[in-house]
Amino acid sequence: MNAMTEVTARQIQWFAVRMKPNANGGPRTAIVDVEKAKYADRAGKIGYRTVKGTGKRVFLPEHLLKRAGFEVFLPVKKVQRIKNRFTKEKHLVSVPLLADWIFVGWPVDEHRWQELMGFDVVAGVMGTGGRPIQMSDATVMRMMRQFSGDRVSGAVRRRMQARLDFGIGDCARITEGPLQGQSVRVIDIKGVTARACLNILGGDVEIELGVDLMRSQ
Repeated sequence: MNAMTEVTARQIQWFAVRMKPNANGGPRTAIVDVEKAKYADRAGKIGYRTVKGTGKRVFLPEHLLKRAGFEVFLPVKKVQRIKNRFTKEKHLVSVPLLADWIFVGWPVDEHRWQELMGFDVVAGVMGTGGRPIQMSDATVMRMMRQFSGDRVSGAVRRRMQARLDFGIGDCARITEGPLQGQSVRVIDIKGVTARACLNILGGDVEIELGVDLMRSQ
């Protein structure tokens, strides 16, 4: 295992972190990475203005924690929203699935509690008996597959890839769920999911599975 694989495959400990009211999504969003263009006014004074259409909208708690180097998973769902007050046209937007909750993680060999609790947006951590409850890696990965909206970080994707013992074209066995024990042929791997062919009644059916639910035969 090379140095890069060792870093990306480090086990992450995950915790359910409660945001302060109204801090997760809703009005607490912002546009980041906006491009600025230089211009000169009539008096020749140089200024900068926002380039329309640039930048991306982020959920502030998620953005701030990611910027601090935490692994962050914000479960989202897609909903139809009116584009603006001038039209009835709707479009799909991502909104937080769990009110005021977000999943935050860091490598098991690091101690970042004080830093995490120092954020103004953080209200506390899910726990019992005064101790935080650590989420299992498998549970978080399953939620990421269903509710990540393709927002999984590159580090998590690389870590999952480092754990794979099969590749495209290989045969694998499903280890969990209603199809447990069935053999499939892997067609494609993208992030935390894989497309595979399952033979049913003499015909191939294409299915999509989490890579953590499959093992090489």
